[in-house]
Amino acid sequence: MRSAFFALPLLASPVLAEVPQVVTDIPPVHSLVASVMQGVGTPTLLLPPGGSAHGHQMRPSEAAAMSAADLVVWVGEELSPWIADASAKLAPDAASLSLIDVQGTVLREAGHHGHDHEAGHETGAEDGGHSDEHHDAHEHDHDGHDHADGGEGHAKTADAHDDHGHEHKGDHGHQETRDSHAGHDHDDHGHDSRGQKAAAQDGHFAGDGHDHDGLDPHVWLNPDNAQNWLATIAQALATADPENAATYQANAKAEAKRIAAATKELEALLQDITGGYIVYHDAFGYFSDRFDLPSAGSVADSEATPPGARGLADLQASAQASDVRCLFIEPQFDGKVAERTAETLGLQVGVLDPLGADLTPGPDLYTALVRNIGQSLHDCLSR
Repeated sequence: MRSAFFALPLLASPVLAEVPQVVTDIPPVHSLVASVMQGVGTPTLLLPPGGSAHGHQMRPSEAAAMSAADLVVWVGEELSPWIADASAKLAPDAASLSLIDVQGTVLREAGHHGHDHEAGHETGAEDGGHSDEHHDAHEHDHDGHDHADGGEGHAKTADAHDDHGHEHKGDHGHQETRDSHAGHDHDDHGHDSRGQKAAAQDGHFAGDGHDHDGLDPHVWLNPDNAQNWLATIAQALATADPENAATYQANAKAEAKRIAAATKELEALLQDITGGYIVYHDAFGYFSDRFDLPSAGSVADSEATPPGARGLADLQASAQASDVRCLFIEPQFDGKVAERTAETLGLQVGVLDPLGADLTPGPDLYTALVRNIGQSLHDCLSR
């Protein structure tokens, strides 16, 4: 009788849903996912602090985490092709969410140092999704659908297939959203594991396996993109864990509000900044486009490959012609080349960190990251 008595509560207990095992590639993405999972679980971060997103050899513990994954959330193959290889081998049945492929993501071509005015959507604070607010970066006007690009940018929005009277002035490079880019020609990589589970806004979570050749992969540095992704992250988690869907959705809305607040703070901080700057690594185009602070060039390209003698000479000429005051290095790269260049040109040296190498991973990292970038730009360029 005693054993039967203690068995009854066990039989009556509800079966609790298992929290999905989620892995992420870089700290900013981990932060966004962690914010949506708060109160339910914690995602795993694959890239260690100070690591390079462009190439990483996974440790055994990281490979084990990938093998156990139910969902992989990452920027995309354009940034970290090693994730595609690892997930195909270690987690072929895991759902995959490639953020660069999410509808509404603002995209820009790599290698453009001129300014492409922000052309995406500001995520609505009330619904964690898009609003129709577009930004004129020169006027910081968030009420209209006019994209006044101040003389150098060609930008596309999700409505880019129609003209709707949008104004795109100048020719700074080329910027578009995931929606308009989908109409371009691509080569299919054939990665069937990218999104074979769960439908999302355009039929799958992980995108279409397209090769976005020539795109700048540092998409998280436009905070409008981060806001835009939150609803899709919540949807992917809810598909894996329906019991906690309401929590994921509420968390996504709350994080969208936090990022929107940080974005407004940055607009106020950076709107009156003058003077040019050079970056070490061609990674900050999305941030500079969003806040109308185009760089005069970079010491290294988007893959962090240092230039030759001719490249440095071109950079020196650009710096002299653009009233450049600062050269920004990054904590994860050897800054000796950049520091020598700064000394030669008589520039001040600042630090910009695109990954949050010195920040504690977790829900608060993303907003701290973009605030730190803005503050570093302000402090150096205001001297």
